[in-house]
Amino acid sequence: MDMGAVVIAWVVAFQLRFALLETPKGVPPLAMYLKLIPFIVVIWAAIFFASGFYQRSQGRRSAVLEAIDIIPSCGLATLAFVAFTYFYEEYRYSRIVMVMFAALQPLLLIAGRSLTRKLFRWYRRKSPVRNVLVVSTQGLASHAMDAAGEMDLVQSRCVGTVLLEDLGGGNGVSGAPSDWIALLTKLEVHAMVVALPYRLLGVVEDQLAGIADQVPDIRIIPDMSRFTRFASGIALVDGRPVISINESPLAGIGRLIKRGVDVFGALFGLALFGPVMIMVAILVRLTSPGPVLYRQTRMGLDGNSFSILKFRSMPVDAEKASGAVWAKPTDNRATWFGGLLRSSSLDELPQFWNVLRGDMSLVGPRPERPVFVDQFRREIPGYMLRHKVKAGITGWAQIHGWRGDTSLEKRIECDLFYIQNWSVWLDLRIIFLTVFRGFLSKNAY
Repeated sequence: MDMGAVVIAWVVAFQLRFALLETPKGVPPLAMYLKLIPFIVVIWAAIFFASGFYQRSQGRRSAVLEAIDIIPSCGLATLAFVAFTYFYEEYRYSRIVMVMFAALQPLLLIAGRSLTRKLFRWYRRKSPVRNVLVVSTQGLASHAMDAAGEMDLVQSRCVGTVLLEDLGGGNGVSGAPSDWIALLTKLEVHAMVVALPYRLLGVVEDQLAGIADQVPDIRIIPDMSRFTRFASGIALVDGRPVISINESPLAGIGRLIKRGVDVFGALFGLALFGPVMIMVAILVRLTSPGPVLYRQTRMGLDGNSFSILKFRSMPVDAEKASGAVWAKPTDNRATWFGGLLRSSSLDELPQFWNVLRGDMSLVGPRPERPVFVDQFRREIPGYMLRHKVKAGITGWAQIHGWRGDTSLEKRIECDLFYIQNWSVWLDLRIIFLTVFRGFLSKNAY
């Protein structure tokens, strides 16, 4: 429905433009505009998936929140489409059509989604009712009931709930029926939802073969809440389901688009800040003996190490006696010019080269030195999850002031929020806010 709404918006924009406004060159052939429909579908589908729009669309959301999400996603796709048509030399398309198209998309998408929901509800009312038996525990029962109510596009009616309880101490499990077949026959069960902790799955597993002969549709919801902080994923490998916990949102086309944004952003950053970097390099060399750039080992994606680049802000032998030291407000190891570089974050500019090489991303958790990672991974739960994505020049934590000698727990909280909610739109928002919040900070030292 989404792609259909976008295509309709394109055709309607063409009709409105040349029906309402006169043009001295006459009405161009509609076929010239229809040729772009395959490209429109590919661009919009790619942007919507890569920006995380469909991940955020899962579950129930208010129409207002959905509309707020649709508008920036459409805007991003429109920018990509305008860029495409600019390099598409065969024909120059009307700018008024583009403006009308940009305005019509969100309206038709919202209307199309509303119509789709109405059709789903109508279909469910007309479909036969399916009797569902829920097998769960007290803590997971509400989740299982929600799953039972949302099974496919048919009406589901919960005809019974079997609540199991682990008695502990080797005393077994209470709540399990003595005769599953008799219970299924009595309730006329058409489908069954099983939502149990792993320790209780064996109660049903022993009876599953017999149950499967009686119930045509069985759904098992594994309890992953104890193991994962991110979304879980499932894939088929040689016909067998493989469940992944803490699945990175940056998979598939999302990773390719983020890499494309990184390459473009790094090239743009090097061109924009090139004169500043040349000036800084000269001043570093004049104010302190030693190399202009400083290479330091940091830990990035999947815990792999790489050499991060920075303008040197300390004397060459600053850590010869002390070793690795966590930077604090009282840190006086920097040269006078190095202190200016740190307070303005200009020492980080060479990291655009790290982004271009693929070591880092424009946006992501800031990388730490391996010696500190070894310490923090023992002290802070979930610390290593920040390595599910590439390290970044800036990030959600940095624009909120959590840098330098500030709370590591708050920083990790921000990093995990970023990973859980990643989208191209969130990356662009962080880059924009970095201009106002990221460069100058009281915690930059």
